[in-house]
Amino acid sequence: MNPEEAAQSLAAIRQTQAKAVRSQPWFPAWYAVGVGLFVTGVQFVTEPGTPVPVTVITGVLLCAGMGALIAVFIRTRTMTTHRSLMRADALAVFAVWLFVSIGICLAVAFRLSAAEVAYARTYGGLAMTGFQLVTGPFVGRWVSALLARGIESR
Repeated sequence: MNPEEAAQSLAAIRQTQAKAVRSQPWFPAWYAVGVGLFVTGVQFVTEPGTPVPVTVITGVLLCAGMGALIAVFIRTRTMTTHRSLMRADALAVFAVWLFVSIGICLAVAFRLSAAEVAYARTYGGLAMTGFQLVTGPFVGRWVSALLARGIESR
């Protein structure tokens, strides 16, 4: 194989890798929503006035649910991105999205708490989860596209 053929073969391999990375979101939206619901549940059971039996039963169910969510996530991931392919811009997009999610949660919770609304933190968690539900698919695909561009530029 001469250098030109090798370069063409390598380009074809990178093109196939980029296509594979683009074919699925970097993280599944259902996972982010599941984690958001877990956070919302934890906020619910830690709200003042939540009865102890509800706290205990819901806490146990939340832990079991989170374990099941992680197990399904691990078993259904057909492809993961090696750390050598991670890009700062892709991580920045994810980090900004995550911090905006948390900011929404805190803003809603503090606003409702100041208005003395019962279960304000829980409503904040629901707002965060709703944001993640709506925007998660877009962000997951965006991160995948950035990673694929990195592969193509190598």
